[in-house]
Amino acid sequence: MVALFRRNLKIYFSNITGVIMSCLGALISFFIYIGFLQNNLEKSWQNLPHVTKILDLWMIAGIVAVSGITTAFQALGQQVTDQETHAVADFQLTGLSQFKQNLAYVLSGVVVSFLMQIITFIVMAAYFALVDKVRIPQEAYLPGLVFIFVGAIAATLLDEIIVLFMHSSTTFSRFSTVLGAAAGFAVATYLPYGILVSGAQNLVKLVPSSYEAAALRGFLLKPTLATLPTNVKRHLINYLGIQFKINSNRLNNMLVLLLMIAILILVIIMLSLITDRRRNK
Repeated sequence: MVALFRRNLKIYFSNITGVIMSCLGALISFFIYIGFLQNNLEKSWQNLPHVTKILDLWMIAGIVAVSGITTAFQALGQQVTDQETHAVADFQLTGLSQFKQNLAYVLSGVVVSFLMQIITFIVMAAYFALVDKVRIPQEAYLPGLVFIFVGAIAATLLDEIIVLFMHSSTTFSRFSTVLGAAAGFAVATYLPYGILVSGAQNLVKLVPSSYEAAALRGFLLKPTLATLPTNVKRHLINYLGIQFKINSNRLNNMLVLLLMIAILILVIIMLSLITDRRRNK
């Protein structure tokens, strides 16, 4: 399994063009924001104190979470390629179970997702520091790093379940395009959480990376929100998707993420067992 894990990482990072395109794909939302959305959002929120800082930090959190989903999915593309070329048949000859094969792909996806999120974060933080003079709060780095890592695990597990049903590179490529566009809406990045109708808000709560984004927003915006009036702060916490609720009960972002990870692992184990049984018949 370790050999397969290393092999997957070597294949991914040896394709320099692919790595660069993966980074650019993750940063598309960032380019759209600074090119088209930033000025309009600032004008519509012009009565809000520290509007530029709030918007920049809010966008960083959302796009980092989106990049975790999209880059993990790209890394898992090797799994689809191996199935299409029947390379998985060679892995089976080594006695490697389906679950261990899937685990190797997931682990490599987690590494890619985590690293790409860090790169995305650095690029955006550096740009906003130079252009808008917006600084990242020092106290946000450590907890933010923890959530990025846990979010990478959750995003990769969810992507893995999707990939398990794909057996064609063409299908994978087409779905990758859809996923890239849908991920931004799924974690309430393209539109603030408070704008969404209740049905859409419920869908956002079902996506693991939404809780990573919410936690990052909380860490990044905490010092700024502390300077605002209480009523404004409460409104922004809900409107910007910093804290999710169910029946007026606040959800703990880390606990929900860990619970979702446990459920996703169980689903992957079940799917792996079903695949093993079919092949052994």
